Amino acid sequence: MRQYELIDSVTSYKPDADQKLLEKAYIYGTKMHGRQLRASGDPYFSHPIEVAGILAELKLDTTTVVCALLHDTIEDTSATIKDIEKNFGKEVAKLVDGVTKLTLLEGNLESSKQAENFRKLLLASASDIRILLIKLADRLHNMRTLHYIKDQSKRKRISLETLDIYAPLAGRIGMQEIKEELEDLSFSHIEPKIRDIITERLKVSKRKKSKTVVLIDKELNKLFKDNNLNCEVSGRVKKPYSVWKKLEIQQKSLDQLSDIFGFRVCVETVSQCYQVLGILHGKWQAIPGRFKDYISTPKKNGYQSIHTTIIGPKNQRVEVQIRTLKMNEMCERGLAAHWVYKDQDDIGNDYLASIEWINDLVDILNRDGATEEFLENTKLELFLDQIYCFTPKGTLVALPRDATALDFAYAVHTDLGNFCSSVKINGADKRRRTKLQNGDEVEVVKSKTPVALESLQEFVKTGKAKSAIIRSIKEKQTHNQRLIGKAIIKRVFSSHRKKPTRDILERSFGPLKVNSLAKLYKLVGDGSASGSKVYDLVFPNNNRKKRIKNYIDENISIPIIGLYSDMPAKFADNTFLVPGDKIVGIIIPDNGITIFPVSSDELLAYEKSPESWIKLDWKKNIEFTFVARIIVTLINEVGVLNSITSTIADYGGNISNLILNEKDSDFYNLIIDINVNDNKHIGDIVDSLEGLPVLESVKRFIG
Repeated sequence: MRQYELIDSVTSYKPDADQKLLEKAYIYGTKMHGRQLRASGDPYFSHPIEVAGILAELKLDTTTVVCALLHDTIEDTSATIKDIEKNFGKEVAKLVDGVTKLTLLEGNLESSKQAENFRKLLLASASDIRILLIKLADRLHNMRTLHYIKDQSKRKRISLETLDIYAPLAGRIGMQEIKEELEDLSFSHIEPKIRDIITERLKVSKRKKSKTVVLIDKELNKLFKDNNLNCEVSGRVKKPYSVWKKLEIQQKSLDQLSDIFGFRVCVETVSQCYQVLGILHGKWQAIPGRFKDYISTPKKNGYQSIHTTIIGPKNQRVEVQIRTLKMNEMCERGLAAHWVYKDQDDIGNDYLASIEWINDLVDILNRDGATEEFLENTKLELFLDQIYCFTPKGTLVALPRDATALDFAYAVHTDLGNFCSSVKINGADKRRRTKLQNGDEVEVVKSKTPVALESLQEFVKTGKAKSAIIRSIKEKQTHNQRLIGKAIIKRVFSSHRKKPTRDILERSFGPLKVNSLAKLYKLVGDGSASGSKVYDLVFPNNNRKKRIKNYIDENISIPIIGLYSDMPAKFADNTFLVPGDKIVGIIIPDNGITIFPVSSDELLAYEKSPESWIKLDWKKNIEFTFVARIIVTLINEVGVLNSITSTIADYGGNISNLILNEKDSDFYNLIIDINVNDNKHIGDIVDSLEGLPVLESVKRFIG
């Protein structure tokens, strides 16, 4: 495209355009790019010119077209943002800077990098939607010339990114033609053989049905003329990629698809749209389930049209779209079409509604940052069709198909989702995971406190709901970890008769690489650092006494006072006695002496034989550990077991055995055997565990 052609294109829809600014940008871009060449061998500046031409075709404002001419100067030439601002003003410089930053992030398909790229794109688009429009035009021309790149893997990588992000984004802002072209160009590099086959089959099908298509066209025009309606009727063949997706979804062969050809009827007014619909359904049979009214209920991207499928002339299934001329322009050019009406309508509510979804995503990003989960959820949401539901007050809420009642609650407000305890759908009590249907009225019942959402994470469909639930779970987990960490530190310090004041704890910040008490508590609570380690860092000369050998492993004599020296003795099975426990001996003929806890139910069998009882006690200063057993009931949450084991270790206990006894969706029971010094030692451990919020109960077991 030559300079005068670009200027003529802009002035054709905007006669008062700043021609001197356009000329200046054209000359500046030519000069800065100099002798740079593209992969095709063409001068590099041919790319910015073509991008500007695409935006001129979309009838965008002069500033946007100027930015297109300059959009690669910062990245590929010696020009700076200050240079751009000095020569073309702050507005142009801001747009160029936004596009440049996005371009620098492109080309890396690593999920984390792609997520960051997508995040930047959305954030920039929210500040000025024209950045997204320039980026889409830039990507479109690059895709049109992608075949000049020799590296096949690079072509495929760029095509996958285009199909994943840029094509859905174009669809989301209503730019259907650009979306379809991006999809088809990507398809040609990702699956070239399949595309070639579909293209050839479409040509054959078009030849076979050409007479039928002409007949239908004539029949439609005659029908509307007979009813005194001035209509524009046009037919078209679907794009190869669109056909391919239908084949995948419907699991059909190409010969089985009946809606390869479609017709569009454009009229002047909305009332005429419904008049056309009535004429069609009055003349031919409508196919049930193939009718959608996007005029009365527009899509979230502003798309408006009536879709219907009829059994038309010669019993052919005919797909028909009915819309006004303005709707058709909005359908083809989407958000870009708003600039045509900007001066007279000041864009207004339609424009704001069309970018509302971007603001919703930006709100998520500002809270959560860029995550791979966010990218995947959002990519999915971009592709999904929509349903429309209502609040009890009649407010319309647009959601992706298969969305649940909980998705609805989050769509209305994040807090409503976090506190959603139950729902009523069309007046009937339903579960939060219930899938919604078009036209459902949903009433959300709130609880006074946040509800458990972990089990519902897999049932929600929208990025907003998924992100909010993940955030809620993380906040809850972090909160619990901080409580646990604080309790552990307090217990460890108390055992040394020390108080964990802020001034004292700050001594550990440097070695542990934290900068606040909250982060310190979390570090200890999630098991990354122990309470003992914090204590040792704070009081390095007060190291905890090391544990010594296990009694069972050493095979030594029982450290009990009162035993007969010439009689064998043993502990009763599964008693788990430790020094300090109250014990008694029972003389059993031919078996020697068996040691029981005084609370043992087995002693009832010897009540009538007082001569068998022997008073026993523990020796002092026993230098061996014994196995004690505890039974704990834990809340079924991530990181809970780590919290328990860390606490036991912090109190000098050594876990010798761990058994999962019972488990359900909410709780699970553990049997834990611990090497300890005495009953005071195990008592301290039990007391420390009782203070943990993740424990429902804890008790020592003595058989």
